[in-house]
Amino acid sequence: MLKSVLIWPIVSITLFLALATTPASPSDSPASATLSLEERVVIASQLYSGIQMYFGHWKGVPNLDLDKEYARYIQQAIASDSRRDFDLASMEFLATLQNGHSGFGDKWLRDEFGQMIGFYAYPIEGDWAVTKSSIAELPVGEIIAAINDEPFEAFYQSNRKCLSASDERWRRRAFFEETYLFPPSFTVTLKSGRKVSVTRKGAFQWPGEEFQSIQSSQRDGVAILRIPAFAPSVFEDSAVEFLKTLGPVKALILDLRGNHGGSTPSNLVAALMDRPYRWMAESTPATIAVLRAWDIGSSHTELAWGSDPQQPSHPLYSGVLYILVDGGCFSACEDLVVPFKDNHRALILGERTGGSTGQPYSHSFDNGMGFSVSTKREYFPDGSPFEGIGVAPDIEVRTSAADLRAGNDPVLAKALDLIAKTAADASFGVPSELVTSANYQRPTTNDLLSEENIH
Repeated sequence: MLKSVLIWPIVSITLFLALATTPASPSDSPASATLSLEERVVIASQLYSGIQMYFGHWKGVPNLDLDKEYARYIQQAIASDSRRDFDLASMEFLATLQNGHSGFGDKWLRDEFGQMIGFYAYPIEGDWAVTKSSIAELPVGEIIAAINDEPFEAFYQSNRKCLSASDERWRRRAFFEETYLFPPSFTVTLKSGRKVSVTRKGAFQWPGEEFQSIQSSQRDGVAILRIPAFAPSVFEDSAVEFLKTLGPVKALILDLRGNHGGSTPSNLVAALMDRPYRWMAESTPATIAVLRAWDIGSSHTELAWGSDPQQPSHPLYSGVLYILVDGGCFSACEDLVVPFKDNHRALILGERTGGSTGQPYSHSFDNGMGFSVSTKREYFPDGSPFEGIGVAPDIEVRTSAADLRAGNDPVLAKALDLIAKTAADASFGVPSELVTSANYQRPTTNDLLSEENIH
């Protein structure tokens, strides 16, 4: 594997945040908006050429026949001048790449059809469970059985083709974020048989936009820092400032659940690292025209490099660290977690992360449309696969629908329980004056993963 002279974390952008924001024409309406044949062909052609030029994940789709998929896409694009139909066909085409950082978007579609649903759900233990809700009749923990009398799983399957994802787990989790795939009004049938009418309203929001700041608290001498996103940069900046003023604590819990990323939080990583650490290994397409002309080797040649260890530099916090993650920790959130997983600086609890990060190439069109294509494929520092897999926690703790209904947080409870059980141990959770002692040795992740602590 080639190594670069300088390795530094590259910006990892949450999908579509960098796509076009140019307003659509005021004359466009949901019922009548159209695109000329020329517009459709030009945009479709640029999507096709952009994939060939920039896509860095051919290993993830070894059986993809891009020309065949493009031909099918062109047939769809030519068949109708409807802007909405073209948007959905374009989303479907980019979704064939099976990559969470490659996809198509249209501001017009979001503005006209992206009103908020009012609740959020994803599969838990095989059922579609409500995990967030502003609708009183749909409290968290309820199980969705049907939408407009159609089994909800069947409704999902009919829209699945439009969802860009690196694996099925993320595709299902992100479904409710694509609000324009849902009817403007619909009836939800719950597992109990109760029916709830839902009318979508309110402007489209990117995941995490509802949060304005980080949230900090202390419980029994344990600091808890909840970071909902890494875009905009104020979230990372605020977290670093929090660490600057953090006094003596038993431990710090960094809660990254549901954090969809933004920009790689390299400053926050540095503020928490007290030992050498590595970023992900990477690869990117390296097209050599003459080799392709001679048909020598693979048609998708790659340039790959690893990460040289970075040395810690004046960390702001060197105490015991826990990181809470789930399937909603995605992109730049995973960029943060990987170095801590690799060098065991922190104990990671929760569920496996989303499994997609990278540097997208983004292109915007004058009409408000745009697309992103991920230009590099990430690997764990040891070279093992990451994309479509994610980061496994050191201790897996799942949240059930029953937990949601009861308002329980078993992941946070497990972290606090581990800290409480070891708080009296001279090797963990001790007062700060003892930590400075020459005889003190802070425990490793292996110490905390002992049979006694886990069970």
